[in-house]
Amino acid sequence: MSNSSRFGPMFGYGERADAATKRILAGQFEILIEHLDGARDNQDPECLHDLRVATRRTRSALGQIKGVFDEATTADFKSRFAWLQQVTGPTRDLDVYLHGFEDYEASLPPEMRAALEPLRRYLMNRYEAERSRLVAAFDSDAFQRLMLDWRAFLAEASPDSVEAPNADREIGALAGERIRRLVKRVRREARGIRDDSPPEQLHELRKSCKKLRYLIEFFAPLFPESETRRLIKSLKRLLDGLGVYQDLSVQVGFLTDTARRMRDEGAADTETLLAMGALVGHLFTRRQEMRTACEALLAEYLDAGHQALFRSLSGAGR
Repeated sequence: MSNSSRFGPMFGYGERADAATKRILAGQFEILIEHLDGARDNQDPECLHDLRVATRRTRSALGQIKGVFDEATTADFKSRFAWLQQVTGPTRDLDVYLHGFEDYEASLPPEMRAALEPLRRYLMNRYEAERSRLVAAFDSDAFQRLMLDWRAFLAEASPDSVEAPNADREIGALAGERIRRLVKRVRREARGIRDDSPPEQLHELRKSCKKLRYLIEFFAPLFPESETRRLIKSLKRLLDGLGVYQDLSVQVGFLTDTARRMRDEGAADTETLLAMGALVGHLFTRRQEMRTACEALLAEYLDAGHQALFRSLSGAGR
């Protein structure tokens, strides 16, 4: 077994679960704080992205490493980090749309591309408004209290007497248990995907895959590095495919809704609406192509040998 990990803080199999979990959470908090100023001041769009990933991983750890903290405390922080994820989402989404705008233009015939310019201006105006809301959220009392309370919680020593059922268990035993549960959930959800499954079902599978990937990365110090790398690589292939499919689904809905808004607000003429319709049609085609690609990725993930490796990891020990 490797004694080092590129995924997070080190801890041993026998360490108390509450202490080890706080070290995992502290590592994500460091990443969040590292990118906070850049996200607030718009130094680089990736700062906001990295802050959101750290927030999402924090929420996942709180939700998936169960029974290590007081239930009320866990629920409170899960709710407050969910708020942070929510208020940072619109700015990040518009970052992505504007960054990929040249791809939107390139997907259309040359004679239609200029008609998308009102869409660019509309998105830029919305982006500026959302950036103002984002800065206000970072400056709010709610955010400042969250940062102070979270830092204080992470600094608290593990109590001698605990009520949380898993707080003083060995982290290695809890890690195997939690990974086994998620492996079964992902396998069940993956087997339930059919040709007529709605996009929402694939999105739920994607969320479960993310949770499993995060758990494997959180607990990587406990397992052979070669196995964790193989499994994370495999999960990433499936996640990438599901992610592209989900992104295309979201873009179709977003652009369709934006076209209605622009029409109602008098912000788009006929040529712009036709160009946006052609763009949505192109995205529909790409989404169908990606759905076909996801079928092959699901078959690869559900391969018997591959699933045996997951079972081997979740049963691995010291």
